[in-house]
Amino acid sequence: MKKVILLFIITFIVLFGASFMQSTNKTTPIKFVVPKGWPKPAYDFKNNPLTVEGFELGKKLFYDEILSIDSTVSCASCHQQFAAFATYDHNLSHGVKNSLTTRNSPSLQNLAWQKEFMWDGGVNHLDVQPISPLTAPNEMGESVENVLKKLKRSKEYKQMYKAAFGDVAITTERTMKALSQFMLMLISSNSKYDR
Repeated sequence: MKKVILLFIITFIVLFGASFMQSTNKTTPIKFVVPKGWPKPAYDFKNNPLTVEGFELGKKLFYDEILSIDSTVSCASCHQQFAAFATYDHNLSHGVKNSLTTRNSPSLQNLAWQKEFMWDGGVNHLDVQPISPLTAPNEMGESVENVLKKLKRSKEYKQMYKAAFGDVAITTERTMKALSQFMLMLISSNSKYDR
């Protein structure tokens, strides 16, 4: 009889514990709305479902200069929000150590419908696109390995990764997917120009 009760208690703890863990790691989905009359997006959202927590993590990463080798340049340094997430006031964007890049940052908008990225189309998936500017010596000049080390030292980032992905593991894949979630929501469909 004691064995049956013990087995019942263990089963209850396992089932209740699993259900409790699932309920504490819930994310808040974001519905991606395709504007009326627009085609189906090229991006596969099944492999990276949009969530409020993933979007917020991506937004923080996008604006954080810690991603560059000397902590002076963020993604937003070149993809300036006031300029439709582009650089418009000079021919070439500015990178780390006061260097100039070899290109002008393109606008980041409506990326869910694109299949190629960078001016030359040299990157074929949004989830890997940020690796190019992160590692370019005259842009952000950092290695992915060092970026991950810096992020892992941050309590705030650990909490944000846990909220977005269920645990504190900070990986290249999760970092790129979070950045994608932020960039995917940069949709231009109801501006004065569109109207």
